[in-house]
Amino acid sequence: MADLDALLSLADFEQHWMAHADRPVAQYVAGGAGSDGVVATNTAAFDDVWLCPRGLHDGPAELDTSVTVLGHTLALPLILAPTSPQRLVHPDAELATGRAAAQRGLLSIVSTDSHFPYSEIAESAPGRTWFQLFPYRSRADVDATVEYAENCGASALVVTVDASFPARRLTTVRAGYRLPPGVDYGTLRTLGILQGDPPAGGRHEKIPVTWDDLKRIRARTSLPLLVKGVLRPADARRCVDLGADATIVSNHGGRQLDGVLPALFALRSVVAAVPRTHPVILDGGIRSGVDLAKAIALGARAVCIGRPYLWGLGLGGQQGVERVLDLLRTEFSDALLQLGITTVDELDDTFVTTSCRHMRG
Repeated sequence: MADLDALLSLADFEQHWMAHADRPVAQYVAGGAGSDGVVATNTAAFDDVWLCPRGLHDGPAELDTSVTVLGHTLALPLILAPTSPQRLVHPDAELATGRAAAQRGLLSIVSTDSHFPYSEIAESAPGRTWFQLFPYRSRADVDATVEYAENCGASALVVTVDASFPARRLTTVRAGYRLPPGVDYGTLRTLGILQGDPPAGGRHEKIPVTWDDLKRIRARTSLPLLVKGVLRPADARRCVDLGADATIVSNHGGRQLDGVLPALFALRSVVAAVPRTHPVILDGGIRSGVDLAKAIALGARAVCIGRPYLWGLGLGGQQGVERVLDLLRTEFSDALLQLGITTVDELDDTFVTTSCRHMRG
């Protein structure tokens, strides 16, 4: 286990984990599609946003970093994104991640491709997990997966729509990545979708998500429904019309298509396209509590992180994830105080200036 207290930023976590992790696994986690350019621009997009502190406070007030998203009170506007399979970086995998999120008053979204069966993960963090749905094999299997998630106690269903087709991940190929021994897909085995050995590359073929599929899933479940992988305002509006309860603006961490719009650039136009009561969550590029503050100011209700908590998981299991979350909370709290506010609801676009035309909505 690393000396977690000596790691003072997410960049420290990244550098330390990348230096010590198995190279093919490290490149699989770090890499994106094609040139890896979108992985970098997702993060660099935050450099085009500047915070504008007001200096003067309205008066003494107790700092409150909490928000409410779809009926859940979160200790800060942060959700742990679905990543898979987490056994690549630590034996406790999603169990450690789910417990860390719950311990810090947050939520984790658990992938269909989890190493442990979702039933075990949900039981380890009661009421604190959402289930991320990948559609496999047939519509009947999708229905069975939704029923399984409901029976396990999922608090919401997150349908990912931007990963239906294989991606050209050149960094992963060049590193010679193959699924290591001991890594499995417990949820897919429980559902009977996976039998025998897992595929060497770790990818299970999906059926593409259509608008009719979304409509059918919405009719199939009473759980809150989120759509993850939306970048276009028109698509966000259509998701609302189909009954989606929230939208996650995401380009899949830059892992599906090279040259795609950075998620932060799409945020404002999506926020402007949906009702004010419809939560929009940003996924992609968050590397500090200051980035978190910028995303909230630009209209996100909350953000998702993926790679950063994997670095913590790899370095220290549950304790490592908790350390990453504590660091983000410290940085976000400092950002609010330095901006001259003490609640998340006060953080709006008057506190930011942007240089990129894509962000101007």
